[in-house]
Amino acid sequence: VYSRGGEAEVRGFFPFLEKTFPGCRFERKTPVRDKPGPKPNKASGQGRTGKSLIEQIKQELPIALKAEPNKCDLILVFDDLDCRDSETQKLKILSEISKIPECADIEKFVGFAAPEIEAWIIADWNNSIAKHSY
Repeated sequence: VYSRGGEAEVRGFFPFLEKTFPGCRFERKTPVRDKPGPKPNKASGQGRTGKSLIEQIKQELPIALKAEPNKCDLILVFDDLDCRDSETQKLKILSEISKIPECADIEKFVGFAAPEIEAWIIADWNNSIAKHSY
């Protein structure tokens, strides 16, 4: 799973995925890193998005697939849309992934949260993936 989300989002997102897809195991392959951006009362946020997420995938995905060959059945990329066109962004991500030879026979899925994932978690806290956070 390649996700722009920060650690708090992922703590809820992974249990949600595992509950929704029993028998599957999901691993985050992108590290949580600070990213600059306008956040109320904060100098930065966590994770990467857009071009920097694509660059991180291009760097990290071949390493992960070579380290554990034949283990990955699905590449899931989940990002905030951040006012970008979803089809354009999806094509950019899939285009870069398709350049990685180890990905040829692996199913790929790109999804977006719009509005940002934080907004829909907070908007309905008791009925969102946030209640599954550990």
